[in-house]
Amino acid sequence: MQQKIDNGIIFVKADKSEGSMIRSWRMMKWDKDKGFWYGDVSKQLLEKLNENGGLIPPAKKELARMRRVQDAVDRERVKPDKDVKLLMDVPVKASLYAHQKRAFNMAAYVFGLAEPEETT
Repeated sequence: MQQKIDNGIIFVKADKSEGSMIRSWRMMKWDKDKGFWYGDVSKQLLEKLNENGGLIPPAKKELARMRRVQDAVDRERVKPDKDVKLLMDVPVKASLYAHQKRAFNMAAYVFGLAEPEETT
């Protein structure tokens, strides 16, 4: 299975049996003229491709980044209210409640404004 990532889209050349498997996921489209599958890079799609044939190094790196972000969001979601601290200054005058701070932090991770800390 050949792969390429370009501008947030992954392109895959697959044989007939791999193509039927990719079709069953309903996450990629078939380009009949060029003979490849393509779809938006997402954590779910990269995990499916990784399970069924592996990924090229840039795709592995992107999947690892997506997993780190998801882990950081999950940690933030279950953090006790007293432990929630803002990751950066927020442009609002009012004091934020814990759930608002938590939401801001999760959005900062998802949109790339803050890097998740490394956990071991």
